[in-house]
Amino acid sequence: MSDTEQIIRKHALANAVQFCGKAEIGSVIGKAIAEKPELKADMNALKQKVAKTVSEVNALNPEEQKKELEKTGWQKIEKEQRTGLPPLPGAEKGKVIMRMAPNPNGPFHIGHARMVILNDEYAKMYKGKLILRFDDTDPKNPNKVPMKEAYKWMEEDLEWLGVRYGKVFRASSRLPVYYKHFKNLLETESAYVCTCGQEEWSRLVRNERKECPCKSLSTEENLKRWKDMLSHKLKEGQAVGRIKTDMEKISDPAVIDWVAFRIVDKPEHPFAGKPPKKVWPMLDFASAIDDYEFGITHIVRGKDLAVSEARQKILYGHTGWKYPITRVYGKFMTTEEMILSKSKIAEGIKSGKFSGWDDPRLVMLRAFRKRGILPEAIRNYILGLGFGESETTVDLEILYSENRKLIDKTSNRYFFVAEPVEIGLDKLLTKIVKAPLYPGGKKFRKIPASKKIFIEKQDYAANLGKEARLMHFCNIVVGKKSTVTGTELKNIPKLHWVSKGAVKTKLVMPDGKIISGLAEPSAANVRAGQIVQFERIGFARCFRKGLFYFAHK
Repeated sequence: MSDTEQIIRKHALANAVQFCGKAEIGSVIGKAIAEKPELKADMNALKQKVAKTVSEVNALNPEEQKKELEKTGWQKIEKEQRTGLPPLPGAEKGKVIMRMAPNPNGPFHIGHARMVILNDEYAKMYKGKLILRFDDTDPKNPNKVPMKEAYKWMEEDLEWLGVRYGKVFRASSRLPVYYKHFKNLLETESAYVCTCGQEEWSRLVRNERKECPCKSLSTEENLKRWKDMLSHKLKEGQAVGRIKTDMEKISDPAVIDWVAFRIVDKPEHPFAGKPPKKVWPMLDFASAIDDYEFGITHIVRGKDLAVSEARQKILYGHTGWKYPITRVYGKFMTTEEMILSKSKIAEGIKSGKFSGWDDPRLVMLRAFRKRGILPEAIRNYILGLGFGESETTVDLEILYSENRKLIDKTSNRYFFVAEPVEIGLDKLLTKIVKAPLYPGGKKFRKIPASKKIFIEKQDYAANLGKEARLMHFCNIVVGKKSTVTGTELKNIPKLHWVSKGAVKTKLVMPDGKIISGLAEPSAANVRAGQIVQFERIGFARCFRKGLFYFAHK
């Protein structure tokens, strides 16, 4: 057996032992990848191997599964895996200071969750401090313009995720601080104000690799230009503030004399002020200044922000500051159907395509919360991915598998019949049917029964004239007038059903489709926020009486 096969079988056995002898493919895939990240390189092959192994493991009886698992030394391995993330270089307990820097242009989505949770986990690991810094200094780009409501939304999302943070800063409130630092850089000849057109500058500096003529201007001229920027004598597009770099030592054109400030004539920002500020720092400048002033010791960021680090280290070189220790993780890729563009979502909400930021078709944290995905499941999923620099594609099936582990044993079971068809029974063996609230549990629910029964339209069509079992109730030959054939358990199709007192219920699916049907009377007592499982359908979260949002199977 190869190393990969051993890893897969070990986790399949562990999952089966944990969940009553039945391993879940998605969960095993997640665990295998966490232990051996390179398995992500060929997901199709991995899924095939896992499916084959899970089938073999599930065919064993529970005692056989347990004995084989013990031979793998799984308990010791599991303990080692749960000790946490790889250590942060140079980190000392009680002395680590980290920050989250989201742009408040909408609430958090699944892509943000990785940044947030990794920072939170490391801060907790080292008993350090975690700062929330709203990176809201782009009042022009439609995809990045801040929304006033989003500041609160993000803090609500963080609270739901269980993220602990201390101080909260808004970059847009610190413009005078950034102005002061840039003036100091002008005075030390580490920066300059450029009035060249963007195309002209790019042709000269990036393409021809020649120095910008503005770079050699006197300190007095640069300070005058800076004053003209701040007083708005210079308008948008007429000047930018640049950080000086050594062209001979830099190969990346995006780093050469990078822009620190720009002018925005008509800033769209909820906190732009009256009159509005017209000179705005770029992300790389503002965050570099704040990291220094806040005493940030470690930065955990996506690999796609490598250019930011290169720029900021040049700035720190000019000032003589010590740059924070940085760890990067690979890009968190999403599939085409996952809409993350907040401008597109906002447009969809405005047009009525989406019901809001918590629309079930979206991968926003608010949407997951509405559907019954627990914050612990999201955290477990993110941590299960490990901390690697390879690209990772969001796999919702693995997330759902993590959620299933948390809710399976506590979610009450109920019947829900979509597109109900009425049938009649020729006799009634009992008026009350007892069914378990959840498999293996000692609590039962009581389902009223009568000769008038409702089953699903598709079940009626598929089993017409055949024997089938009304779950927990009796066996029948299906028809408009159905014959009851007894109560003996048989290997025949199982149908969920409702009868007397059934309540009208709507189930909102992840694609936005609404399924109307009938639920057993006990479902009327489900509280808002409670997660249940509709038998044979899947888990769902109650939004209000008679309305549920589907989570997953």
